[in-house]
Amino acid sequence: MTLRDRTALLRQWIKPSSDSEQQRQDRAVRMIENAIKAHAEFSGTPIRVYAKGSYANKTNVRLDSDVDIVVENHDCQHFDYHGDYERPARTGNPYEGKWTPEKWRKEVTRALQGYFGDSDVDASGEVALAISEVTGSRPSADVVPSFDYRRYDDPNRRLAHSGSKVFKKSGGEVVNWPKQQLENGREKNGGWFGTGGRYKNYVRALKNAENALTRIGAIEPLPSYLMECLVWNVPNTVLTKSDLDRGFRATLQWLNENLDSSRFDQESWEEPNQLKYLFGSHQKWTVTNARTLISATWTLLEY
Repeated sequence: MTLRDRTALLRQWIKPSSDSEQQRQDRAVRMIENAIKAHAEFSGTPIRVYAKGSYANKTNVRLDSDVDIVVENHDCQHFDYHGDYERPARTGNPYEGKWTPEKWRKEVTRALQGYFGDSDVDASGEVALAISEVTGSRPSADVVPSFDYRRYDDPNRRLAHSGSKVFKKSGGEVVNWPKQQLENGREKNGGWFGTGGRYKNYVRALKNAENALTRIGAIEPLPSYLMECLVWNVPNTVLTKSDLDRGFRATLQWLNENLDSSRFDQESWEEPNQLKYLFGSHQKWTVTNARTLISATWTLLEY
């Protein structure tokens, strides 16, 4: 692959969704909002519906444009304390309303099925409810029934982080930080000390590389969020090096060197929200997955 060929490929890979794709994605969001508003069981319940993930953060790639939507219950708030200190005594009254995690998931499912039809809503997943694509009209969408959440980092509740808590279908829970991911990503991409667009460009490039490698059977499919997390950890000075091709080469080289077992430090890697470690037993991927992806991308582009 020549420099010219590789540059042309990267220029194609870094493109965001086309205008027509964006319109279909926006339509999917509006339809889910309408489905929730139309469900009588939700009358009087404060609910926030919003997009998260690659669509909201504008790191999605062309022809791979599913939408992640949060349907968040604000009738009650879940919380935890974080840090090494004595937990304060419980104060206030516990929530006694109707919205248990099981009922919330059930009613969000009913709302979507009532609007889209039973056959277009797959409720078998552990976390998300999957709405099928309608070609030319809307992309596929993953809808996550969630609750408002706070993580308190001091016993006096003065230092808090706002998040979203999801209860899995068969037990267990996951806390997401979409607001922090969105704000931090914007800052790294184009803020005062940002990367002039390189951050999100290279996220899309790495996602496209993973798609290409998966198609030819070189690697197993990986969650696209991993690619965003990997590029997030690359210093801005590396992302902004030279031209498009040499900058992406430097990005892959930095990732390869710092993921190497002799230099790897798990606690130095974080998600873009800056509130969760990138690697560990809580994740769907491993360090080996990341190393394999970066090595295979380097080979694919013939650096």
